[in-house]
Amino acid sequence: MRIQGIALQNVRGHQSLMVQFRTPTTVVTGANASGKTTLIEALALLSTGESFRAQKIEELINFDAELGRIKAIVGDLKDSESGKDEIEVLLTRGEVQGKRTAKRIFSVNDIRRRKKDAIGKFYAVVFMPEDMRLIEGSPGRRRSFLDTPLAALHPRYDHALRQYEQVLRRRNKLLPQVRDGEQSTSALQFWNLSLLKHGQEIQNHRRQFLQTFREVGFPLDFLIDYQPSVISESRLDQYLEREIAAGHTLIGPHKDDFVVTLSLAGTHRNVALYGSRGQQRLAVLWLKYCELQYAHAELEEKPLLLLDDILSELDDDSKVLALEAANNYQTVITTTQSEIAREIKAHLPGAEIFTFKDGKLI
Repeated sequence: MRIQGIALQNVRGHQSLMVQFRTPTTVVTGANASGKTTLIEALALLSTGESFRAQKIEELINFDAELGRIKAIVGDLKDSESGKDEIEVLLTRGEVQGKRTAKRIFSVNDIRRRKKDAIGKFYAVVFMPEDMRLIEGSPGRRRSFLDTPLAALHPRYDHALRQYEQVLRRRNKLLPQVRDGEQSTSALQFWNLSLLKHGQEIQNHRRQFLQTFREVGFPLDFLIDYQPSVISESRLDQYLEREIAAGHTLIGPHKDDFVVTLSLAGTHRNVALYGSRGQQRLAVLWLKYCELQYAHAELEEKPLLLLDDILSELDDDSKVLALEAANNYQTVITTTQSEIAREIKAHLPGAEIFTFKDGKLI
């Protein structure tokens, strides 16, 4: 499948924008705050149903507008009319013309669909400067790296994750009440069973996902060590008194983490602690490449690769590898630097280059 074009209306700084993707590689140049990342965000939102930037979905709507709209044409490689789908999401502030409404309204070919039935027509792998902190950043950032593809590609994972988060919030409210004698420990039993059920499903999916990384070829021999905070009936019993005292849940998928190591001369070096800056960049690139390969295998179609102003963050070796990946996938690349655009054009002669200025395509 290929994204053939996208249209934005009243989305952040774009009052009206249309971009056609006529070549496998599209490069968008422009100054900071010209609207390049909004294009990447819109493509990713149609892929997963979620924004990687906004805390609240209404943040995407232009300040002076009541509604925002994102629409894309997704077609097969032969570009046949029968193989096209028009995917749209209407963004609201929760109210339209005085009536309450959903904040995201999805449709496919002008027929309203539930989110889970609208997304999944394509999958986008986003690589942005913030991802450079995947290796040495917080465990929460690494858990998000696991959750994004798994929730988008596996409805059961998405359901389990949402249920787990709801149960976790309710259990965490109950634990201080047990500590203060307002509730008995038996009140936790139902929530423990639900936490266990959904938590184990989450960790099984995460484990299977990370196991696929072993099969991905890469110039450096990176390995991934999944470090789950195992949730089981015996461990819930073991930690119960400590959790009551602390007033929150101490074990489970919300505490999971992973470590990337580099195999050199028979030793395994923790890249976050002992890797050079260049090795850490390559490790992040490897993680993204693994995500690409996983999505490709799961969908049996190539995902969309979105490189948001990332090439300026990479050293020469990493940049070459990123452009090699771009050569194998439909790719949208943004950059503030015209010399990087020329460099991309040298590596990928068929790339088409657009320029954004003041939220407009010129």
